[in-house]
Amino acid sequence: MPIQGIFYVYASVSDIARAKKFYRETLGWRLETDTPDVGGFWFGNGYFIAQQGGAPHGSGGTYVTVRVDDVAAEHVQLRARGLAVGELRDFPWGERSFRFSDPDGNGWSYAQHVER
Repeated sequence: MPIQGIFYVYASVSDIARAKKFYRETLGWRLETDTPDVGGFWFGNGYFIAQQGGAPHGSGGTYVTVRVDDVAAEHVQLRARGLAVGELRDFPWGERSFRFSDPDGNGWSYAQHVER
């Protein structure tokens, strides 16, 4: 049976209402699953599930890189929405990216492939 890819990414959060607001309003992801303890979001063809409970607040524990078409535009847009984003950087393996964290310390980056 061939592997097709990642089905979803999961992270525990300490405050599901805050997480839903962050992923929906700050990142602009589409809320699909909306229950009292779970928020499921589409971002492109990826799916992310935030669930209240589990890891202690601020411990993070998740780090995911999301592939985007125009990382510089995403960087500008998220900064304009008030998100503390890291510096836009180029790496020798053909990646341009920046990092940020959600309110629970889970790490994210947006990246795009660039010619070396």
